[in-house]
Amino acid sequence: MAPPRHPLSGFLGPGASWRGDPSFEGRLRIDGDFRGRVYSEDVLEVGRTGRIFGEVDVARAVVAGLVEGRLLVRESLVVEETAVIRGEILMHRIRVAKGATVEAKVSRLRQADP
Repeated sequence: MAPPRHPLSGFLGPGASWRGDPSFEGRLRIDGDFRGRVYSEDVLEVGRTGRIFGEVDVARAVVAGLVEGRLLVRESLVVEETAVIRGEILMHRIRVAKGATVEAKVSRLRQADP
C-alpha cells in the first residue's frame, strides 16, 4: 500500500461486513467485505483481505484486494500485485503491479469527465 497522505477517517476491519452507501472525507480503508456504493473526493484503500461488491466513485484509490463492479477513479488508481478487479474501470491514471488480475473493461477519463 502507498504511504497515507490523508488521515484515516474510516476503517472496515477483517472479518467485518457492511452494506450501504457511505460518502467520506479523508481516507477510508476496507479490509472486510463491503456491498454497496462508496463515494469520496479523497482516497479509498482496499487491503489484501478487503472485498468490495458494487460501485466505487473516488478521487484516488489503492487496491490490493478484490473489487467487483464499477470502479470510477477521477485521479489515480494503483492496482497492487495481490489485487483482483472484475467489472469496469474508468480512471484518469493507472498503475498496475505485476501479478495483479484485471478482468475489466478499462476506459480512460478525459479531464472534463466526472
